[in-house]
Amino acid sequence: MANILVFDVNSASRRLIAALLRNHGNCVRDVGDADEALRLVRLERPDLMIMDVAAPDIDGCKLAVRMRCDPSLPQPRILVRAVASVEVEARSLAHVFGAAFVIKPTNPELLLATVSATLGEPAPQEAARVADQQSVELLVQPIVRLLRRVAERSAQLEVARTALDLEIKKRIWAEHDLVHANRRLHDQAMRDSVTGVYNRRFLEESLAREKVRAQRHGHTLAVMMINVDHFREFNDTLGRTAGDAILRSIGQCVVSLSRAEDLVARYDGDEFALVMANVSRQIVWQRADLICQRTRNLQIGHNDPQLGPITVSVGIAIFPEDGASTQAVLEAADQALISSKRAGRNGVAMREVSVGSNA
Repeated sequence: MANILVFDVNSASRRLIAALLRNHGNCVRDVGDADEALRLVRLERPDLMIMDVAAPDIDGCKLAVRMRCDPSLPQPRILVRAVASVEVEARSLAHVFGAAFVIKPTNPELLLATVSATLGEPAPQEAARVADQQSVELLVQPIVRLLRRVAERSAQLEVARTALDLEIKKRIWAEHDLVHANRRLHDQAMRDSVTGVYNRRFLEESLAREKVRAQRHGHTLAVMMINVDHFREFNDTLGRTAGDAILRSIGQCVVSLSRAEDLVARYDGDEFALVMANVSRQIVWQRADLICQRTRNLQIGHNDPQLGPITVSVGIAIFPEDGASTQAVLEAADQALISSKRAGRNGVAMREVSVGSNA
């Protein structure tokens, strides 16, 4: 079991090394202060000292000079660690001190092997230490200056790298914002400006996709056309603002009664469409009847007085029974809507079958 002292101002780095060495049966102390490191060298006489050669304040090379040139200090073996960018200079410095060298970050197996090999070397001789103090200092000074310049250059590169990372992040966020802005613009282009529901263009594009999906899975596709009864009279009598309020309320009512997978769109001036996939005729009929009921109960205000009551007429067609194409189904739903109006409005029609409330 070896007595090892680890000196590194980076606490995470030195604790990692210390834990590795302890796990392999060594007695290890780790320290981040140079004066404390010298005190422990004097007190505990370690067999090996592992140090970072470019530590700030009093860096590893200065600490090594103080140890090698102080006659009162024990002389442990030294293992110098340094980043690859200063490997040549660090190896020269290690040679001056009679020290071993290893690049950091270090592979655990390589570090253990280097520690084992260094512990197998004879300890430094005290006699040569004092006699060579002046020559060692003269030799170390230019290396120290070179190491410092390399460290400064590394710091500059780190600043540049950080700035580059920041610029990359800015561009990523800008692209992210642009994608979202384009999505918002696309969504706005697909929505009706008055009611907020999807517009006819989006409906027709979606119907084509839904038809293919229905054919692939062998299920039905229901199209419901919803028309506001006597809308022109409201619009002509009360004005366009009141008409817009009616359309918004009807659109929100239909959306509130639709499923998450359903599609609600404003098909034409006072006409809405509701597309429902994979539903039976009975469910579509019930949903249309519920829309008629809820519409009659809408409270639509305009300049304080209530508008209404408002009623709607509904026509239903189902793919593929009522049409082999999306256009054919839309036309069939429109014909059913005409039948609903002819039956007295305020009701639902499906092909030749119609039911009206006539309230």
